[in-house]
Amino acid sequence: MKSIIKYIPILLLIASLSACSDDDTPFNPTEGLTKISETYALGAGAKVELWAKEDLYAGYNNLYVALYDSIDGERITESHVQFNPIMAMSSGMKHSCPVINPEETAVKELFPGAAVFIMPSSDMGSWKMNVRVHNHHNDKEGMAAFDIIVANPSVTQVKSFVTGSAEKMFVSYTFPEDKKVGVNEFEVIVYQMVSGMDFAPIQDYTIHLEPEMPSMGHGSPNNVDPIHEAAGRYMGKVNFTMTGGWRLNLTLNREDDAIQSLFFDVTLD
Repeated sequence: MKSIIKYIPILLLIASLSACSDDDTPFNPTEGLTKISETYALGAGAKVELWAKEDLYAGYNNLYVALYDSIDGERITESHVQFNPIMAMSSGMKHSCPVINPEETAVKELFPGAAVFIMPSSDMGSWKMNVRVHNHHNDKEGMAAFDIIVANPSVTQVKSFVTGSAEKMFVSYTFPEDKKVGVNEFEVIVYQMVSGMDFAPIQDYTIHLEPEMPSMGHGSPNNVDPIHEAAGRYMGKVNFTMTGGWRLNLTLNREDDAIQSLFFDVTLD
């Protein structure tokens, strides 16, 4: 009997560790994201939450929408979601920006999309994000409107140029995963301003990528030029051989147009 009593603490410890190993933590689709705002899409019977990877800024922003039934609070995972950002200028003019709308089916309970804000909020103008929702659960539609702040980043993350045929282009970039030393997936986004409210994806550019580290006077090998995949999005790879400040030199070329050169500065911690 004494020998059994002697092992009771050990058995209790093993049982405790076994219980801790069972992951009963509820799945949280917004873990690691920043909540921008929430409101109701009047007419759609849905509460709309707008999330992002971080506070919004001028440049490419990943956006995520969480939808809930406004009566019972259940998640909505089948819906048309459309972004319509509007900047009201102090001059009385208004304009939008390029957007990538979510698919109809939620991914891990969220509707992922993106917006390329072409300028920050300032005394010159303020942004509002309109999100149109077609709730497939009740076949109703409505609009949610958010007042948002778009910060001015410390380094420029969206640039524009005018082509020889007077087309105004906007170029931005994003890294699908956190940047690291080594080869990184790299995405370039190219859109044309058709009008102040209409931006069209451009798919016929050839893009050459040439990274350099200005402070060290060298570049890097094994980079892959971005190639168009869909909706004005060009996927490539950039090789960061060390931490520090890098410059991503881009050369954009298409038939019967002047070659455009621009760059983006990024820092790898």
